[in-house]
Amino acid sequence: MARIPFFAALASLLFCGVATAAERPNIIVFLADDLGIECVESYGGLSYKTPNIDRLAASGMRFTHCFADPYCSPSRAQLLTGRYPLHNGIPRVIFLPDQHREFLDPAKETSVAKLLKNAGYATAMAGKWQLSFLEERDTIRDHGFDEYQAWQIFDNGKKTSRYASPTMRQNGEVISTPGGYGPDENLAFVTDFIERHQDEPFLVYYACLLPHWPWEPTPDSDVPLSAGKGDGDPKYMKDMVSYLDKQVGAVAATLDRLNLRDNTVLIFVADNGTDQRLKTEWTDGSVERLIPGGKSHMTDTGTRVPMIVSWPGTIQAGSVNNDLVDLSDLLPTLVELGNADPSPQPINGVSFAPQLRGETGQPRTWIHVQKESQRHVRNREFILNNQGKLRPVVEYGLKPAQPISPDSSEAAEAAQQQLKAALKEAATFGKSAKP
Repeated sequence: MARIPFFAALASLLFCGVATAAERPNIIVFLADDLGIECVESYGGLSYKTPNIDRLAASGMRFTHCFADPYCSPSRAQLLTGRYPLHNGIPRVIFLPDQHREFLDPAKETSVAKLLKNAGYATAMAGKWQLSFLEERDTIRDHGFDEYQAWQIFDNGKKTSRYASPTMRQNGEVISTPGGYGPDENLAFVTDFIERHQDEPFLVYYACLLPHWPWEPTPDSDVPLSAGKGDGDPKYMKDMVSYLDKQVGAVAATLDRLNLRDNTVLIFVADNGTDQRLKTEWTDGSVERLIPGGKSHMTDTGTRVPMIVSWPGTIQAGSVNNDLVDLSDLLPTLVELGNADPSPQPINGVSFAPQLRGETGQPRTWIHVQKESQRHVRNREFILNNQGKLRPVVEYGLKPAQPISPDSSEAAEAAQQQLKAALKEAATFGKSAKP
């Protein structure tokens, strides 16, 4: 066998490395705030108009069984670290400065932004952080984001507005925008970042402010903006969902204008279900139902969220994926797509990058959901919580079934054993774990 000279072999390796780096896609993650699947038309939603989100689904892959945690902070930490709340230190929502002292510690956790940044990506975050109180502990850059603009929820100890005349923290500086609208300020920041980094691979994590309460007018409403007190009026939810959808369309249009669309993975997902004070008309294609929002509840309506991934030319247009997925899977997927090194911590996530390419991949057999000390795992047919209660999975929008005895059927007994092992696996996982 002929030998290849050392320098020729080295040059070949270097060339292959450069070619691989050049093929790395840009990545944009839209994270909607409080949006269950019943709110999106392509998932059967009837109450709201979401044409731009639906165009993403038509151009890419719609996941039918993606699950988050029922509150925002745990879901955001899980998405960024690929690790469940019982491992990343964020088991509950970070909400009150005098009570919630935990934060996502960059000295202990490695975010997907840090991994992609180390692989040569320019990285940016915009919108809502809620993994620390930025007034006292600004950790965003330490988690690997080169640039950021985030709503500073508290300023000098006082709650600020996220919508009308918002208070933002941009790269360490507090910015007040009298007369401005929070989502518009963040969209402008994201657009500017994309334009400045169009010649290199970039990651944008856009944690949208919309459509979380308070329900207030948008710039497209028929009344002026108002940073009101209290919850506002639920009638503005329609305007807020429409404005969120409009922002998705604006980012897609920016990518088209810069000829970046085909080399950009655009992900739309949500952090938990819809606010429980709202009811949404939804259909499964045969029966119409009125779906109460399930945020904060360990139910399908509290944890099952839309996830759409669009990557023209790579993902088959209009495809639907029924695999079980949870938010921890985003980190290993994006690391694989970005040709980055894996996390130094053991992660719970399983990459679904093969499925995006039309391959079978290694689909999960169960997913994990957590709210504070409550946990459950589920497969296709059953849910088992950490109190040992087993219940069957029921159709979306119906009340959870009553716990059943594992002795009631062979299927239930088998599920009890599998999910009991899954609960243990989630708590004691290692790098070789396979959910």
